[in-house]
Amino acid sequence: MPSMLIELRAEMEDGTTYDVVADQRDVAKWEIQDFGCPFSDIDSRSMLALRWLAWSALTRRGLIDLKWDEFDAQCIEAGDPGDEEGESGLPEDALDPGQTAPSA
Repeated sequence: MPSMLIELRAEMEDGTTYDVVADQRDVAKWEIQDFGCPFSDIDSRSMLALRWLAWSALTRRGLIDLKWDEFDAQCIEAGDPGDEEGESGLPEDALDPGQTAPSA
């Protein structure tokens, strides 16, 4: 099974930003919430899911101690850390598969 690591950045009302990585533990907790859904269907609630996954990872790591409703009220935006600059945050050649065949 492929690794399930989701890099997220949460920006709060006071200007604080948190970078965190959600993983399978956070996704599993999302799926059993009353408002959650299977991860494969996450597009239907993508904004809520991103915010909740960021909150779950931040609380699991002890970076914040806000309850979900407090975090949700104070979080301005949660998503891919590279979205702000329009970049993925990966090195330029990260998706380059390299040379596919030996040169002559």
